[in-house]
Amino acid sequence: MVTTLYLIRHCQSMGNIQRRFQGRFDAEVSPDGVKQLALLGLRFRNEPIDAIYTSPLKRARATAEAIAQYHPELEIKEEPGLIELDCGDMENLLLTEVAERFPQVARDWDQSPDLCQFPGGESMAQVYERANRALDRIIQDHAGERVVVTTHGGVLRNLFARVAYGELKGIRHSEVFGNTGVSTLAAEDGALRWEKVNDLSHLPEDMRRPPTRFAIFAGDRLV
Repeated sequence: MVTTLYLIRHCQSMGNIQRRFQGRFDAEVSPDGVKQLALLGLRFRNEPIDAIYTSPLKRARATAEAIAQYHPELEIKEEPGLIELDCGDMENLLLTEVAERFPQVARDWDQSPDLCQFPGGESMAQVYERANRALDRIIQDHAGERVVVTTHGGVLRNLFARVAYGELKGIRHSEVFGNTGVSTLAAEDGALRWEKVNDLSHLPEDMRRPPTRFAIFAGDRLV
């Protein structure tokens, strides 16, 4: 019995285009984000779906709602474990401000994100544990079904690390997917496998963004 999960990064937010380290700051959807939502909704219009889960943050919920409008029989379920990482004192700072005020965390983020301890917030190890617990709960509750999950770049990096590498340290090789990127995960007999990663085929070419390392530093230069 295969359970299929469509793991979707939220639409573009104002924080994304302003190059902010958003964390749990509840940023508004950007104008391009609105366009992405319309196209994402159409992509799933005729797709059979049994459940929809979302992070509580509005950029993720708006992404879930874009799909749910074509599936009015489904109630969107909020799952706290899918919320973006709690980056504490770094929340919603510009990337340049993060580099200036928290240089060690910024370097860890770029080089060894598994070691990140966000000042006043979570550690990456905590994010990994609660995001994967949420994933396991959803799989257990929807065996053999098809489930949409809308969440965040930081959460998806942790899920990717588990599925592709089997441990948190794998996050050193995972990347941030594009806004509304659809990654298809199959769960079968206790095993997880990616069937598709960061599929942006619903967007026009000029709106597609490949996975990126999302580095705060680029060599000795800020990005």
